[in-house]
Amino acid sequence: MPDRLPQGTNGPILTIEAYRDGPLGPFLAAKRLRDLSHAPDALPAEGSQQAVFAPWLLQDIADYRYALQRWFGCLEPGGFLVVTVPHAFLHDRRAQLPSPWRPVQRRLYTPASLLAEVEEALTPNSYRIRWLGDEDAGYDYALGRDARPVGRQDIALVIERIAPPAWTLAADPSSVPAPGPIFEPVRTRIEQTATEPVATILLLKLDHLGDFIMSLPAIRALRAHFPAAHITLVVGSWNEALAIESGLADRVIPFDTFTRNPVEEGHLDMAARAEAFAALVHGPFDLAIDLRTFSDTRLLLDGVDATHRAGIGNAAFFPFLDIALPIDGDIGSLGQAMSLEIGATDFAMRSFCERGVGDIACRGEAAAGFHEALVWGPYRLLGPGDYVFQPSIDLNFAQSDAVLIYDLVVDGAVLASGRFSVHPVDIAFRVDRPSRFEFRLWVHGSDPVPDFRFRGGRLSKRGVATALHQSEYERLLVDLVAMRLAGDGAAQ
Repeated sequence: MPDRLPQGTNGPILTIEAYRDGPLGPFLAAKRLRDLSHAPDALPAEGSQQAVFAPWLLQDIADYRYALQRWFGCLEPGGFLVVTVPHAFLHDRRAQLPSPWRPVQRRLYTPASLLAEVEEALTPNSYRIRWLGDEDAGYDYALGRDARPVGRQDIALVIERIAPPAWTLAADPSSVPAPGPIFEPVRTRIEQTATEPVATILLLKLDHLGDFIMSLPAIRALRAHFPAAHITLVVGSWNEALAIESGLADRVIPFDTFTRNPVEEGHLDMAARAEAFAALVHGPFDLAIDLRTFSDTRLLLDGVDATHRAGIGNAAFFPFLDIALPIDGDIGSLGQAMSLEIGATDFAMRSFCERGVGDIACRGEAAAGFHEALVWGPYRLLGPGDYVFQPSIDLNFAQSDAVLIYDLVVDGAVLASGRFSVHPVDIAFRVDRPSRFEFRLWVHGSDPVPDFRFRGGRLSKRGVATALHQSEYERLLVDLVAMRLAGDGAAQ
């Protein structure tokens, strides 16, 4: 069950009785009513309930569409789904994550963003909105922003399930999707979009020789989907001759992001490589694709002048991707049972740091001598098992004698600590019982601190891999792009 705020005067009362005295009362008077606050995973049978009550659950669930569909499916026609979530302006008092009171919270909500998720999840004309509003009874507006809010501080939504009409909505092929709410990172949407012909494509395959050879079927598929497009292919210098010989690209640009020999690779200063890449590659392009399965080069797309950007990964972690293949291309390499990217938005920071698009930047001179954590989070709940956390961070090692240290904490106990160097950091740790995980960045005593840019990291749980081969991920990405932009309904 998701964490609850303390009940009483220091937080909202989340029992169903507290809502029955207000505007939700008529919808919570049903005889067959399931209150999900007690056992949110124990759902009743399909179509069996007159009302389902889901208080302060949706904001902690990654797949909100599935949750709304499951809850809604438990209703009989004429039944009500009553959903409450913390209000971004009343509870969190901020416009972006993390929530100051509930670090595990995945999304912030306004009435508009909550309604947008409902419209994404549920079939049109299978429901009607019967009530949507702010619940602020007893809210103390005199308290400062840094004080824990007092009084009601949530949004309530009531959805009635109806019998669908015999007719369906007319399709408009020229329609475009509505912009996503500002409190939710850009995500993959299912609406049909109006597209213009793709005439210019930038394709990145910055990888080693064997990886480039394995990507050739995906590049051939891209050429087949867009036969008239001008394709600019960017590869490592060691792959330039092979790329030209393949004849699949109209122009080949050599650019070395990594060393030719992967054994020689150390710390990757992706910020510096991004600047060099931006100086070499100029748009505009109709489409830019990063075909590397590992996510370390994805940030190169952020600075590309392109109408569409596509890549493998989570669009919440890379908000500049408007076509993202939402599966994990890194999971197969280590045989993990689980692997996920945790973005910088899941971490808190000190006021002298700055939050950018997908990162937290901090100047060393501002942090020097500070005796508390500079960055901390994400407080994820982990089950028992063996884990590896790989922080994603760029540091300015040109600053002489500068030191930045880290530690990893599980339920308050420090399991690992160390200092960053030019080599990537892999932190292995074990969890014996369900526990919360935290990663922190610190100043080392009176030592100078390097300027750094923190992007979150990758958390992996060791186990049996079930991932596809990287060439299959690449082909899936190309086919997804074609379905979105070339109007192809199926892979060719």
